[in-house]
Amino acid sequence: MPLRPGIDTDDPNSAAGKVLDDTFNTLRAQEGYQRAYHGRQVENRSIFQLVIDSHKTFQSQPYYEAFCKHLLSIVDGDIQSMYHAHLSPHPPSADPSGIEAPVTEMITHHFSTDISESEQSSFESSMKTFAQILEEKAEGFKGFAGGWVVEELEHEGVEGKTKSWQSCLGWQSVESHLSFRNTKDFEENVHLIRPEFKKAITVHHTRFTEV
Repeated sequence: MPLRPGIDTDDPNSAAGKVLDDTFNTLRAQEGYQRAYHGRQVENRSIFQLVIDSHKTFQSQPYYEAFCKHLLSIVDGDIQSMYHAHLSPHPPSADPSGIEAPVTEMITHHFSTDISESEQSSFESSMKTFAQILEEKAEGFKGFAGGWVVEELEHEGVEGKTKSWQSCLGWQSVESHLSFRNTKDFEENVHLIRPEFKKAITVHHTRFTEV
């Protein structure tokens, strides 16, 4: 969500802070609610992210539209993207979710909507292998969760819709991640997360706080 200029989501006493407090209180009251995280992108502080566990049912409630309108009062324009993903492991334990780490690397892989089952299976296996390598080799790595996105997405520069995969990789710091990218272990294994049949990959970091 792109924030309006001057919005300060870090100050709980600000107007934006009160909107978020109302948002979080509403979320906590929903049947099936498990947890939620919020934060701003490291690379672009004007982008606010909200990750909700068990959100789909909430969308069917009659007050959902009013809830969104209230949240949009701090947004510059409209929500850029909203989608659901089946992340594994679920429910996440303390660190393996990646979202509970000091900083989370958010990677979205975009593929053709007609990606084959064998290609999907191959990619899933490669991501799990890469996560295992991170656990063994990467200093500062905190955990991983990933899964296929429910909706077909649009991505700039890609014609038509895409089938997408969302990964959340936890790190002690952005510097820990960037340092690993300069290692031989990364160079030898990066092909695992860059399959030839991909359409596009987006990467950014977010510092999440649990609601």
